[in-house]
Amino acid sequence: MEREYYFCRCRLDQKDRYFIWFSNEEDGVCLNSKNKIVVFNDFESLTRYAERQNILTNDKKPSFYNFEELENTLNEKSFNVDCVKFLDAWNLFDDVSRSVGENFDPARKITKNIYDKLFWGNNLPVVTPEGKWYEPNWSKNELEIIRNVLLRGIAIFRNNLNYID
Repeated sequence: MEREYYFCRCRLDQKDRYFIWFSNEEDGVCLNSKNKIVVFNDFESLTRYAERQNILTNDKKPSFYNFEELENTLNEKSFNVDCVKFLDAWNLFDDVSRSVGENFDPARKITKNIYDKLFWGNNLPVVTPEGKWYEPNWSKNELEIIRNVLLRGIAIFRNNLNYID
């Protein structure tokens, strides 16, 4: 299976950043020779890099992840879980941490049920019966686990950025 590439934009530390995510047998993000995430300050630099590397994508508009908003939400004393945004971030952090050789979710036996609740809370039409809707209830312990896992994912992402202009 050939890699399919996708342009991504995220907001973190009051900056928009651009990077390339790929899907294959094992999903990940593009890295430099030092295993750091190749990141750009603007979309034009990203597209020039992709052209030089012969990375083809059908993306017209990059996928957007607001890690700054997520981090602010997670740092609140209490927060509401947005299953779509949290699962999207969880999945991306899993790919990022695998790419850079880290593990943002080392306790998968504990987090599997939480991940599953996030997944089902997305209410995807292909798996949600017509007329049904799943709204997960979260215990204080589950919320703390979500907080810790996703904040660890943000930290791994932040600590593995390498800017290219």
